[in-house]
Amino acid sequence: MTGTVFALVLLSALLHASWNFAARKVKGNLVAMWLVPAVVGLVLAPFALWLVYQSPTPVSISSAGNVFIVASAVVHALYYLFLAHTYQHGEISVVYPIARGSGTAATALFGWMLLGETVSFLGAAGVAAVSAGVLSMSVPALRQHRERRGIVLALCVGATIVTYSIVDKKGVEFVTPVVYLCITELITAALMFPYVYRKCRTEFGTTAKRYWRYSLGIGAFAATSYLLILYAFTRGQVGYIVACREISVVFGALLGVMFLKERITVAKSIAIILIVIGLLLVKNS
Repeated sequence: MTGTVFALVLLSALLHASWNFAARKVKGNLVAMWLVPAVVGLVLAPFALWLVYQSPTPVSISSAGNVFIVASAVVHALYYLFLAHTYQHGEISVVYPIARGSGTAATALFGWMLLGETVSFLGAAGVAAVSAGVLSMSVPALRQHRERRGIVLALCVGATIVTYSIVDKKGVEFVTPVVYLCITELITAALMFPYVYRKCRTEFGTTAKRYWRYSLGIGAFAATSYLLILYAFTRGQVGYIVACREISVVFGALLGVMFLKERITVAKSIAIILIVIGLLLVKNS
């Protein structure tokens, strides 16, 4: 992995941890989660239109590009809905690491099987170390956790992460990342709207009014974070990129220590060490 790609992924991970940390306040509120893709799409719309306007030739999206955009939107809609329900039914300290870590190794595997990416011994060891580190972050809480529904939902989130990572890796080969993400997130919000409105009909307006400024900040961070990943996808292997991005779990833990006065336990320390080792292995593979 080149230094440029590595830097893009680390910055993306920091932004990702920040917006997820902020999203904890809403505790999986469906309306607030729907606002995220809606805001992301609206925030990116001026930039996407500017790129289209500035293009010396008429911009058109190929049929393949359209297929990947729609597929990504469907999977992202499921991602946001599963994430919202996960935060409603499970403790953050348990479900977030499971959601992020369960798909790390699977993404590398599918990248090899479906995209023909090569995985070196060092790279495979790095991905394994990151996966082990992320998942071990939730072990202490998992031992005392009786609500299994949140864990199942977290695994569903992990499955969507694997799917949209593979889809988006191919999608940005046909559509420039800014335009790709803008259209994808707007379609995602449109797909989510009927379900969210049906579930939250009575409080939809008041909740949207309450959280729209908050979601604007989250959306801006989320847009920048994933846009960096899409650009990284154009320059590196999806399995390595997704593995490196999981340092967001470390950033999230550090934010918890600094702002929520959470303790650095032995399990967290071991997990952080494993993730850092994995990152170094991937970086040098």
